[in-house]
Amino acid sequence: MSTLHRLISLCKPSAPRRAAAPLPNVPAARSRPSVLIVEDHSEVASYLRRALEQLQTTAEVSPEGETAVTMAELMHFDLIILDILLPGMNGFEVFRTIRQSPHLRDVPVIIVSAVTAPESQAEAARLGAAYYFCKPFELVDFQAQVKRVLRLGPAEPGSN
Repeated sequence: MSTLHRLISLCKPSAPRRAAAPLPNVPAARSRPSVLIVEDHSEVASYLRRALEQLQTTAEVSPEGETAVTMAELMHFDLIILDILLPGMNGFEVFRTIRQSPHLRDVPVIIVSAVTAPESQAEAARLGAAYYFCKPFELVDFQAQVKRVLRLGPAEPGSN
């Protein structure tokens, strides 16, 4: 038998091959959390967007309630940051509409508003707001609450 035939015979499996063991169940890499900012003041919206990007999230901005509801219906968001004083549909109307939608009702909402009235805070709590920030607020506190809601890590103020 030639050397080539001997090498080929050595490479042939003598027993049928077993199927490869299944790979362990490894979770898929998680994409960055997505946040919808509903804020009509562009400076505040930019400030919030930068704060969220520091937390490795992506953020979209809607300056009005009707557009926010449409965006929330068409896109997936892990969190909604919602102002109360909006042109047209106010923040509470947006919140109620979101809570009535079967695929949006469980999306957490954080209120960021200049409205400091206890009645507004009570209404936000009744609707299920995860937190209510009165403007102005501390950036580290905002980021800590976002981290808590999105489960991004420690929620202590100032931890990044």
